[in-house]
Amino acid sequence: MKKVILGLGLGIGFFCALYFLPIFEREKPQISLTEEGLSIGSRGLIRVQLRDNFGLKELRAFITQKEVSKEIYYESFPKGIKEKHVEIVLEPKKLDLSEGEASLIVEVKDASFWRLGKGNKSTNVFPVYIDFTPPQLELLSFTRYIYQNGSGAVVFKTSGDAHEAGVKVGKCFFKAYPERTQNGTLWKCLFGIPFLCESTQAVVLAKDKAGNEATWALPYVLLPRKLKEDKVSISEDFILTKVYPLLPPDKKNLSSEEAFKYVNEDLRFQSDAFIQNLTTNSTSQILWKDAFLQLPNSKVMATFGDRRTYLYNGQVIGKSVHLALDLASSANSPVICANNGVVKFVGNIGIYGNTVIIDHGLGLMTLYAHLSSWTVKEGQEVKKGEVIGYTGATGFAGGDHLHFALMLSGYPVDPVEWFDQKWLNERILSVLGVEQ
Repeated sequence: MKKVILGLGLGIGFFCALYFLPIFEREKPQISLTEEGLSIGSRGLIRVQLRDNFGLKELRAFITQKEVSKEIYYESFPKGIKEKHVEIVLEPKKLDLSEGEASLIVEVKDASFWRLGKGNKSTNVFPVYIDFTPPQLELLSFTRYIYQNGSGAVVFKTSGDAHEAGVKVGKCFFKAYPERTQNGTLWKCLFGIPFLCESTQAVVLAKDKAGNEATWALPYVLLPRKLKEDKVSISEDFILTKVYPLLPPDKKNLSSEEAFKYVNEDLRFQSDAFIQNLTTNSTSQILWKDAFLQLPNSKVMATFGDRRTYLYNGQVIGKSVHLALDLASSANSPVICANNGVVKFVGNIGIYGNTVIIDHGLGLMTLYAHLSSWTVKEGQEVKKGEVIGYTGATGFAGGDHLHFALMLSGYPVDPVEWFDQKWLNERILSVLGVEQ
């Protein structure tokens, strides 16, 4: 009898020990979506985040509508995967889904030996709305005559479901800023026709959360503008004093030609990409007032769109397109803020050297480069005519001057127009319905 009791006790102890082993972990996997309240149009991407302390085993996903369920995804995971980000493509029309409510069912099992090796299972149901209807779009006003590399404005109205809107010019997208109304949404947008967009066709675009788009081609008239071509001779002294100091440590052994090519092409690309990324998002309020100011007592040394060919020992070693105005006054001249705004950035940017960027609202920003120093800080409100720094020759500059650029949604456009009050009144403010 004692042996029986002892055996029974050992058996119970053995199974209890097994019960508490890590392989019999009983915690269910966690399931979450990176975006709640999904709306999906003709094609949508569902991002699912999975997590389990023991390890994930398999995932199944179903879409259900009107009591009809269809599997849209399956994946089994190798041993040891505890976290996984999964992207599920859903194309409702291919699944014969109709517009309206649906449910996304996500089932996940882990690799635990619990439930006789079946593991722990979680099932989450997420509401999904299938939407094939694009937003309503109505064009209200726009700039009818725009110069190549110049600027324009547009105001349009959409239904309230529009989530994102703007003007698409070739590969460029100029963001519009919304004003919610009782009857929909009013959008205002500043856009340009810069050559780097690789097209002059301008299309107003409005998109809802499901990805449905409404478009309207702007019937504006493009005015030609003649661009200059310059040849610039590069000296050995310039390469030694201006090019080599800009090279990263692993490029210091490049030849003169290779060093110039790296700075003029690679570092220029990096610098421009940094600026574009920084200047894409702007305050929605118009901060500027009246025409913008040019650097006082300055002479225009280079204009927007100038095509430069660089010569070294009589041979072509590079080309570039100038995306700003070069303004020269006396050395170390005070640089003034061209208009009211908020300082977006101060610091050194590659070929542009010491730089200040100011946000004027509605996607419009100005850039002041090659400065010897600055007198403002990020986030500071600045007034038109206020001193923000001093001219210099930092970066890829051959002499003391101000590199003055104006960007719309991160894309540089010709700043000259913005110095002209008449042009500003007729082509921008009247379109936006703004009185100053």
